[in-house]
Amino acid sequence: MATSNKKRRKKRKYRLVLPWKETAANTSAEIQPGVKKKKKKRKLRFDPRNIRFKKPDFQKILWALKHLRKEVWFAIAGVIALICLITIPRAVETNNLKKLGYDKETIAAIREQKLAKTLIDNQWYSDYLASCLKSKTVNTDYLELYTVIEGEKYLDDTDFLMVNRLRDIGYEEDQILNLYKNLRFVELTPLLCYDYQLIEQNYIDDCLNHPENDRTAFVLSNSYRKPYEITYAADPSKTSMLVNKTWHLDANYVPASLTDLSMQCGAAGTRLAKEAADAMEEWAAAGREMNLAFYAISAYRPYDSQKTLYDNYVTSHGQEQADRESARPGFSEHQTGLTVDVTATGDESKDFSETSAFIWASANCADYGWILRYPEGKEDITGYEYESWHYRYLGKELAQAVTKTGMTYDEFWNLYLKPWSDENNIPSESILANTDWHNLLKEPEPAPAEGEASSEASPEAGQAG
Repeated sequence: MATSNKKRRKKRKYRLVLPWKETAANTSAEIQPGVKKKKKKRKLRFDPRNIRFKKPDFQKILWALKHLRKEVWFAIAGVIALICLITIPRAVETNNLKKLGYDKETIAAIREQKLAKTLIDNQWYSDYLASCLKSKTVNTDYLELYTVIEGEKYLDDTDFLMVNRLRDIGYEEDQILNLYKNLRFVELTPLLCYDYQLIEQNYIDDCLNHPENDRTAFVLSNSYRKPYEITYAADPSKTSMLVNKTWHLDANYVPASLTDLSMQCGAAGTRLAKEAADAMEEWAAAGREMNLAFYAISAYRPYDSQKTLYDNYVTSHGQEQADRESARPGFSEHQTGLTVDVTATGDESKDFSETSAFIWASANCADYGWILRYPEGKEDITGYEYESWHYRYLGKELAQAVTKTGMTYDEFWNLYLKPWSDENNIPSESILANTDWHNLLKEPEPAPAEGEASSEASPEAGQAG
């Protein structure tokens, strides 16, 4: 019996029964020896009712857990601790950012830029900062500056250049934030021409008392500069040199290649540097073609001649009035050989501003490389009374750029051309490239001064504040 059972067991065949339904023909068919059965393609349909799940054996699970090695427990504990270390601080960080005012989308952008800790530690938030963080246009080197920008103001590379210029003068970060919080850009550029203000709030209050100030006129109630007290030597090798009550020329300086002006565009004996003389001839000739003739009555003036002229002003009008109307020797633009005083031909007795020649000459001077150096309404910036007849040669491109901004040359030079006092204050290469004054010739005309926001150019290439 035992052997027969073994044989039966060996012959017994097993087959796997899957939870698919079989057709009646397949289940009832008998396999006959020697007869080949045709294979039928059968469609297997899944029947979820045939699935059977075993109930978990909790006792076995508990037994397995009890008999786990300590190393495994430590590993599990380490994984749990690691998860907590990652998720809990992240949740706390998210909560802190939400308290500051940032939404979910902005928080994701903050994390991507790795700024969460900085923002939380300093408690920095403003609607403008949040929008720039979300759009990923924020300059992280000036992050705190974004917190004081409100309303229609915005920041761009020219603002960052301005910040570095203010630092180079000596302003601290809290002073710069206070200035940007309260002033427009049109009120910041004159500050570059003044002495460092230890109490910047006085200047802010003065500007706020004159809300009408814009690029056409700028008036203040107080003075923020002591002329001729702090002075620097100008660089006479550059046509763009600035000469004013702060920047001066040496007493022995004489321009190279002084050239006499023709009788058609200059009084007898008037001379200019060769480049300026050629530009004056071209400018005057264009005026004559329009039947608006004018000529230079004064051009290059040496140091000694300027000293005589200034001393006569002091004798006649006193020191204070003389400083408003005339330059001290060494501080006169006439010594550069790049400056002319002009008058209308046949109307010499009239103020140049009262002539038709002035209207054309002042409107078109930049096309020939000249600018009106001391414009009306800008006395508090230039330090001189309005002189409709006084023009300075800069070259065509630079003159057009200055004219396009609406700034005085003092403002323009201090913002774009002034040498840096401290190399640590020089902004990044990208900011310097984006704020190169040549770019101004490519940009559209600035918006009207009325209702001017903190910028005068595009958000990516201009200024704000």
